[in-house]
Amino acid sequence: MSKRYQDMSLFHFQKKFATEKACWEHLVKMRWPNGFVCPRCGHDKASFHTTRKLLQCKGCRYQASATAGTVFHKTRTPLRKWFWLIFMMSTHKTGVSIQGLQRLLGIKSYETIWTMAHKVRKAMAERDASYQLAGLIEMDDSYFGPSGQGLGGRGRGTKGKVPVVLAVENRGKKPGFAAMKVVDNVKSAHIAHFAETKIKKQQTVKTDGYVSYYCLSDRGYELDMRIVGNGPNASKELPWVHTLVANVKSMLRGAHHGVSRKYLQRYLDEFCYRFNRRYWPSELFNRLLKAAIVAAPVSCAELTR
Repeated sequence: MSKRYQDMSLFHFQKKFATEKACWEHLVKMRWPNGFVCPRCGHDKASFHTTRKLLQCKGCRYQASATAGTVFHKTRTPLRKWFWLIFMMSTHKTGVSIQGLQRLLGIKSYETIWTMAHKVRKAMAERDASYQLAGLIEMDDSYFGPSGQGLGGRGRGTKGKVPVVLAVENRGKKPGFAAMKVVDNVKSAHIAHFAETKIKKQQTVKTDGYVSYYCLSDRGYELDMRIVGNGPNASKELPWVHTLVANVKSMLRGAHHGVSRKYLQRYLDEFCYRFNRRYWPSELFNRLLKAAIVAAPVSCAELTR
């Protein structure tokens, strides 16, 4: 077994973060990778208050919190449970249900675990917000149903379904990075806005023959349109974007049993975040923990708006 695989094993994680103290020490190292520096006096030595979970500067006695201004801001949930949540959400490519996490982590309130998971999803979205795809891009649209009404949909204009625009880098034998966006409709304005946000200019964009995609040729992209129809030919001409659609719908059906339109984008962001980092399995936990550290705090009330 390779060292790379061992670093991501459940047993290795369990051993490394077996105590609350170990979690706090790791969080401090992640937040101050070059060593703690007091924000008030600049002193580089501090002691850790185990009870209050604070670092106290040995120069001016200023107390700094490792969780302030992060996803963990003012949390009452043990950091060890947060770490397990992040580990599960970063490593389970098919997703993990909130109710399943609630039972696994022994969290009494569903609202608490729901809020924790959506805070992490928000951190995932913020981390990928500025990334843009490059090279040969496959682009298409698909339709997702609200919770309890299925996730499929046949053809554009399907009533009761949520339109989503998707793009993925085609690197030949494997896909590259991907992006997805919930849109009001698949008219040219939304297609163009998605492309300009998520795809670098001067790239080749491969699509089907739908009229809304013609706008891309006027927005600085090399447009490669194919009349794909349905069935095997569509998957042959746009293989990776169709694979992407199938995988994300499978995740939503399986782990989450359907998702409402209001929160669909967050689950798409979660899927893309993991998909875009699938080649670095040993780094998944620390990458997501870092995203949680740099993400702005958000309340439950803000998440449910």
